[in-house]
Amino acid sequence: MPDDSGSLTIAVCTRGRPGLVAATLDALDRGAPEAAVVVVDQGEEGSAELAERAVRAPRLTVVRDSGRGLSRARNIALGAADTEWVCFVDDDCLVAGDFGAALAAEIAAHPGADWIAGDVRAGGEGADPDLPPVTTFPVARPLVRRGGRTLPGAIGFGVLFCVRRAVAERLGGWDERLGPGVDDLPAADDMDFNHRLLRSGGTAVLSPAVRAVHHQWRDAGAVVELQRGYSRAWAGFACKHLGRGAGGGLRLWAWGAVDVLDMAASAIARRSRLRARIALAKLHGLAQGTLIGLRRRW
Repeated sequence: MPDDSGSLTIAVCTRGRPGLVAATLDALDRGAPEAAVVVVDQGEEGSAELAERAVRAPRLTVVRDSGRGLSRARNIALGAADTEWVCFVDDDCLVAGDFGAALAAEIAAHPGADWIAGDVRAGGEGADPDLPPVTTFPVARPLVRRGGRTLPGAIGFGVLFCVRRAVAERLGGWDERLGPGVDDLPAADDMDFNHRLLRSGGTAVLSPAVRAVHHQWRDAGAVVELQRGYSRAWAGFACKHLGRGAGGGLRLWAWGAVDVLDMAASAIARRSRLRARIALAKLHGLAQGTLIGLRRRW
């Protein structure tokens, strides 16, 4: 695999979203032109556009996968990389024009770090102002976070993060029973990985200089269902960690309940029927995920 940067591979996992992933790769061409890029394509027939793009761009490798699931795709990308660091960028995320240089600077400045996450804001025009943005992670100032009691969402989300390859391999990668593409628990793959990284003693660096926007392309109905799935998967992930000591499942589950209450409070404050729908969907998801998680043999 071509590796002009010497220390970094950027991985993009995609399934059936050719327009979005093309925009993501265009942004990477501008923002990180020296890094090797691996795309794991789980589309039913594969993408001819991606294959043609790989012919034109020697630094781009496209891995065709007939399976399903974001965790599976991330594990495949991890296995395809041979660099010290692997940066995962969602296929609807657009990195800034100085992304590669900013990330390289953070890697050089923090030799003891295991994880780096950047500032992710909402992108897209004309969105309903009452619709909560999906998976944004504002970073206003540099931070270092560590410790098993740190909440997994406090170090970033799956939309954009960079991890030492050896650390991800030591942790066993991503749990393929969680995440998009898994019918009953379609999220929390990132939270489970973050939690295990923090519990293992990992150090996370948050940088406002590493910037991207997450395109907000879903309509209100899709966001309601997405949030239901987020809450269901969070509860299942929390149940996975029941009985595993400080920072374990009960505390994680309680934060899922707090999330439901926060959305309900927001709905009341804004007098928003849409946010009330989201709060009810989150509550429903939390109950569903708890039953699924308690019944499953983890």
